[in-house]
Amino acid sequence: MILTDDMYVPALRWRMAEYQALLRLTAKAKERIVPYITIPEREFDFDAWQPKKTIHEHVYPFVARFEKKWGDRPAWIGAHPSIADGKMNDGQNVLTYVFDGLRKFEATAVPSIRLDAPSNVQNSVASIILQDKQGVAIAVRLEDLMKKDAFSRVVEMFSSFGVDEDEVDLILDLGEPNFEPYEVFSNALISAMRRLGDLSRFRNLVLIGTAIPETFKDIPKGHDELPRHEWLFFQTLLSKLPSSMRQPIFGDYTIVHPEFTPRDMRKIKSAGKIVYTTGKSWWVRKGGAFRGNEEQMHEHCAVLVGSGVFKGNDYSYGDDYIGKCAVKKAEPSNLTRWKDVAINHHMTHVLDDLSMYSAGP
Repeated sequence: MILTDDMYVPALRWRMAEYQALLRLTAKAKERIVPYITIPEREFDFDAWQPKKTIHEHVYPFVARFEKKWGDRPAWIGAHPSIADGKMNDGQNVLTYVFDGLRKFEATAVPSIRLDAPSNVQNSVASIILQDKQGVAIAVRLEDLMKKDAFSRVVEMFSSFGVDEDEVDLILDLGEPNFEPYEVFSNALISAMRRLGDLSRFRNLVLIGTAIPETFKDIPKGHDELPRHEWLFFQTLLSKLPSSMRQPIFGDYTIVHPEFTPRDMRKIKSAGKIVYTTGKSWWVRKGGAFRGNEEQMHEHCAVLVGSGVFKGNDYSYGDDYIGKCAVKKAEPSNLTRWKDVAINHHMTHVLDDLSMYSAGP
């Protein structure tokens, strides 16, 4: 699979809100998206003080769910480091087990692996590559990219897999850096990218990052706006790229922070809120505790609809839900649904951003 400049790579941790938002995209939107999926870490049981599920119980539903939610469309698939070297009940490594299942319905799935993955995970990925012949995605984190040996480590990894550069998708994962000032960070990143050699030799080059906060607890009640630094920075980066250097494909973590810190939800009163993507920021409307006051979402939606930034019910599934909730034709539902709504709108908006940007003035 070769991506074009107007395509989008959402980095998804494959929890319910994320795969439901992906499922509910229009068919046209799905044609321009290749998700970078990470099977996430296990949730924690604070009563028993242990993970809620075994690794097998946690991973087992993935294949059937992927088939139902995304089918045979292309995707990169990896596993969080905390489970990547774990074992399923039959003794297989997690990724070996997953790709054995994906192979049964001919999924267009490419294994992804972090540059610092342990040898047993590398061995599993090598076996998958040999069987599927779909190549590999190598994820290079910012801290690795900034080291002088980044290129030699990338070459060593894909050479050990028996593939060439044109079978490698290079994923530059910035995480949550300090994007500002954009020009300074752009120059530093370009210098680091130069050390990776001729980037055009790789099959795909993707840049992923986010400015979304890990938690919204410090956002005050009422209305606020948070800059989409990853998108604003990306535009500056492209303007600074030398004409001889390959342009990366844009990716982000939607409205979900990539790091997940287990929290005892018995002690947390999550607020009712809407996170709505606009051209330069996230429009945020936050209220009080959601549980016991779910009806507040009607007012939040009504405020958004009247704000001047609302795209209209026909824009996406997420927008349709917001518009209906504003006039009480949809229920306030639950927090997972509101994350699903926000992610679905966000992905649709990013596709429009990329269409307009790639079209030029």
